Amino acid sequence: MSTSKPPVQLFYTRCGAATASALAIRKNWLQDEFAGADTELHSLRDSDSLAVRNAHYHHQQTGLFREGGNIPPIWAKGSGSDTVVVGITWLDEYQGILTRADSDIRDIADLKGKRLGVPLHQNAVIDFQRGAAQHGYVTALSLAGLSTDDVTLVDLPAPSYDTEDGPRSTTREQRADVAVTALDAGTVDAIFLRFTRGYRLSQDARYRQLININELSDPLLRVNNGTPRPITVDRQFLEQHPDVVVRYLAVLLRTAEWAASHHDEVVQLLQPEDSNASAAEVVGSHGADVHLSFTPKLSPEYIQGLTTQKNFLRDWGYLKADFNVSDWIVAGPLEQAQKLVAEEKAKASAAA
Repeated sequence: MSTSKPPVQLFYTRCGAATASALAIRKNWLQDEFAGADTELHSLRDSDSLAVRNAHYHHQQTGLFREGGNIPPIWAKGSGSDTVVVGITWLDEYQGILTRADSDIRDIADLKGKRLGVPLHQNAVIDFQRGAAQHGYVTALSLAGLSTDDVTLVDLPAPSYDTEDGPRSTTREQRADVAVTALDAGTVDAIFLRFTRGYRLSQDARYRQLININELSDPLLRVNNGTPRPITVDRQFLEQHPDVVVRYLAVLLRTAEWAASHHDEVVQLLQPEDSNASAAEVVGSHGADVHLSFTPKLSPEYIQGLTTQKNFLRDWGYLKADFNVSDWIVAGPLEQAQKLVAEEKAKASAAA
């Protein structure tokens, strides 16, 4: 009679944005770590079940590790999902407000009384694109002493995505085009765009960039859906399989250390992750030090950034219940992963 235990089932999911998980997956390091008989690693997004894939937003799949935009996990926590934050990464991304080049709008102050486009995905589990645009506008307007009371936020109905069982489909470019189409048609006077697509259009002679929020010196002013990025897992899984959580985080720490000395390869790996961007667009969106930004931490600054975003979502009605971000964090697994990686390096150095 066999006494062997069934393998632990774990899932990974990450946004298309630049993350340590995305790099580890593209290098096959995450897959290699969990290729043994004791674990089975699955890509959440590869599931044919819409309910399983939607755990990317509501986090109701046990054994799920998520690294990516912060609006869905904050919303899920506020909706009752019992998750924990075991690490945070901070990688700045392009956030810009654009008008048409033939507009008389020259700076943020000129937005007073104007129409600002905001995407609206009626059937989204959580409309993080809408939240990101709202936060971007709030930040920019505040720099000119304005608020959203001084402008008109115009809903832009956008196509929903990934709404049926079967292979996952995406219409990211179509969703972004809704805002651009409205701006081109004169339906709105300004739009908010992110990532390399936003950076690409900011360089287009047809448009005028009013602000690149990514260039602001205060990191808390750069907080939005993509910054900072929490690494989350459900509390039950952590309690049942703490060693697996430590191993997962150790992969990300090793990946971040590799990335710090491989700038060009990091940029190359990120290109297909970000709308097939060029190398110059990846650097333009994330900054010249993009390769130095993948280390998971639980520093006071990172936690403050996550708190800033949580408070924004609370104030804008996205959360069913408020919570303390500090209570959401469990630091032990990252500390153990850091110790594990340090011990590995010491052994390797001694053997050299």
